[in-house]
Parts: sequence; structure tokens; C-alpha cells
Amino acid sequence: MTNSYRSVAWAGVAAIALGSAGAAQDRPKVPEPLTKSRPDDPRKKLTVMQRKLAHAQKVLEGLAKEDYDKIRGGSDGLMECVKESSWRINDTDKYLLFSNEFLRTVENLRKAAKDKKIDAAALAYVDMTLTCVKCHRYLREAGIALVPAAVPPATTTASTVARRP
Repeated sequence: MTNSYRSVAWAGVAAIALGSAGAAQDRPKVPEPLTKSRPDDPRKKLTVMQRKLAHAQKVLEGLAKEDYDKIRGGSDGLMECVKESSWRINDTDKYLLFSNEFLRTVENLRKAAKDKKIDAAALAYVDMTLTCVKCHRYLREAGIALVPAAVPPATTTASTVARRP
């Protein structure tokens, strides 16, 4: 990797870290993803996007500390998110393209961590994050949304459910 690519990758990681550091003070912390839990564990009710965020934060922490095991663990968690049925909220070609691109960047992230290449891992993380941003923009612009996570299933009403095409 050339010095200019490394600079871009590290600048991207730094920008994301600085942006999430200030915002993290204003939001409640998302609990760590569960590896083994009881079925009645209230933390298991996290949405797939909340778990994706927690895993991505774990990856960022691993990048900052050059902790390859943490990067691999976070990327494994991200791959598990993609396998969940709740991940696939839309069947449009564009959504599937974003979903496949996300999976590809997570695979690159995991490989870079396995090979202990921090610059490649940082660049894969930036690529993954950009894919997330583009996909979420597409979903917003297309009017595709889900039931808000804060609404328990028992109290969900017709007015709280977003239309799906």
C-alpha cells in the first residue's frame, strides 16, 4: 500500500473515530453483542442494526489499539449480522448490491486482521463504513423503513409500522 493510500485510510479512521467520540457522549452505550445468552435475556432484543453498530465499534477499537483479535471478533460479528433474516429488509437489486458490498468489505477486513495488516484493515473499515452510509441513504430516499426499535412488539400499532414496497 502506498503512503498516500495509508494517509487516506488513517485520515478516514481518524475522522470516524473523532465523529463517533463526540456523538457517543450524547447517546446511551449499545451493549456488547451477545455470544451466549439465555432466551429471556433482555439484551437479546437488540436489532440487527444495533448489533452491527456494536460490532463496528469493536472493530474500530481494535484498529485504534492494533488488536487483531478484536478486529477479527468484530468482523465475525458483522458477518453473523448479515446471515440473520432481519438483515434482508428489501429485495431490490440496489439493496442486494449494497448488502453484497458490505459482506465483501467485511471479508476484506477479516483477512487483513488475519494477515496482521493494519493499513489494509483500516482501509477495509472505511470502505465498509462508506457502504453502510450509502445503503442507509438509499433506504431513506426510497422510503424504506422498519418498525422503530423502541416500540415493543406487543404495543406496535398500524401507525408505527412503516410501509414496505
